[in-house]
Amino acid sequence: MTAGTFSALLLVLAVPCHAQVATQRSVNTGMVWGAVFGDHRFAKKTSLYWDYHPRRADYGATWQLNLGAVGITRDVSRQWRATAAMGWSRGYRYGAFPARTNTFELRPWIQITGVRPAGSWTWSDRMRAEFRVLRPIGDLAPADPEWAPTVVRLRRQDRFQHKLTKDGRWYGAAAQEFMVNVLPERARVAMLEQTRTQFLLGHQLSKTTRAETGYGLQRINRRGGYEMNHTLLIYLRTSVPFR
Repeated sequence: MTAGTFSALLLVLAVPCHAQVATQRSVNTGMVWGAVFGDHRFAKKTSLYWDYHPRRADYGATWQLNLGAVGITRDVSRQWRATAAMGWSRGYRYGAFPARTNTFELRPWIQITGVRPAGSWTWSDRMRAEFRVLRPIGDLAPADPEWAPTVVRLRRQDRFQHKLTKDGRWYGAAAQEFMVNVLPERARVAMLEQTRTQFLLGHQLSKTTRAETGYGLQRINRRGGYEMNHTLLIYLRTSVPFR
């Protein structure tokens, strides 16, 4: 990949940032996100998948989300893998556009991931369909809260990773993700709900464990305007096999 191509790639990844800074209805705030990802092979083509994400809002002062998932990943080919998982989420009222109540969510999802070389870079992509069922909870919830109709959300993430050292133990990565609600038609945010842009520095701690940290820009379509979250990212990824 040439320097010109790399510069063009960074420009494309940064488009949401430049486009939304000028939006008058945008509100900027700081976030701290942690995440742990597990991918533990227990058969030749099958792995246990799990993740957990604690997310703090208002520069770490309040909770934004606690979410996680457990599922199974199956190798489809040398390049492609499929995962089916059951996710959950505990959402909190926070920020300039607070939700009506705190929420609990069940989120079964399926996804396809692929990895391929792109010159001196590694290009990975993720395509996911989520089936979200939400229930209001907490002091502001109705006396007998009901589960909201399922929201079907599609997600697409592209990530480009490049070695920074000859042995590959240090690397840089850039990722762009789009989230689109497709059903039901009467959903509050019918189309583009969120975009996420991330720039990461990673270190391979061992053959099966790596850590990443960096900056993320999250744009959320909220009631009353656009929420722009400038986020400190701290990720840990492990693939220790069960046998």
